[in-house]
Amino acid sequence: MNLVSLIYIAITAALFVSFFHLNDWLLKAFELHAGANWVFLPAGLRLMCTLVFGIEGAIGLLIGALVLLSDHVAKDPVTILGSALISAGAPYLVYHCALRAGMPATLEQISARLLSVLSLAYALANSALHSFWFVSRGVYPNFMHNWITMFIGDLLGTLIMIYTLKIILALFHRRPVQSI
Repeated sequence: MNLVSLIYIAITAALFVSFFHLNDWLLKAFELHAGANWVFLPAGLRLMCTLVFGIEGAIGLLIGALVLLSDHVAKDPVTILGSALISAGAPYLVYHCALRAGMPATLEQISARLLSVLSLAYALANSALHSFWFVSRGVYPNFMHNWITMFIGDLLGTLIMIYTLKIILALFHRRPVQSI
């Protein structure tokens, strides 16, 4: 692993932890319980980091999730590890499947329609896997209530984050370069 990869991992972990705390501060009123929010911006960051950084993004998400989950969801190390693996694995799984299906290599080349499909697929995968995991571990017993909240929160958070980045990239790309 080279220095650039380590930087991508560190950036992703720091962004994920920061956005988790920002989401908690801004949108605490939309939280069903720790780990399930009606609007969850870090979900979008998960998908965005895997789209931009690939496996390094997934590793950074795993590290960030391990840091966060030990304080917010459960004290059981197996539950924490499983949830962290889902947090990093769900967006990477969607990313990997999209690449195999012919997704363009850069975020700027991905159409708005494909971003919507990726966001939906990620929200479904992440919320279902987390909800199943939490129910099977006895953390939150109501699968449907947990899943619906997480799905909506992950989808909204992902769409907000991904389209904000897409707009910023489009504006930055169209901005004329000033000559010196």
